[in-house]
Amino acid sequence: MAIAGLFAAESMFHHVSDASKVALVALVAHLRQRGYALLEIQQLTPHTAQFGAIEIPRRQYLRRLAQALDRPVTFR
Repeated sequence: MAIAGLFAAESMFHHVSDASKVALVALVAHLRQRGYALLEIQQLTPHTAQFGAIEIPRRQYLRRLAQALDRPVTFR
C-alpha cells in the first residue's frame, strides 16, 4: 500500500528460489527513485535484515511516518 512517501509492504512469498530477494531489491530501488521516505515491513526478519532493514523505536517511527506522509510522491 502506498500513501504519499510511505510504502507499507505485506508478507512476501515466491515460487522460485530467491525471487523475493530480487523483488525486494527492485522495490527499494523504485521507491528511492520516486522519493519515498519510509518502507514499512511490519516485522524484522533475517531475510529483510540482510538487505539493511532495521527496527526503530516507536517515537522515531512516528516521526519518520509524519515526514513520509508529507511527501508528494506517487508509486508510478
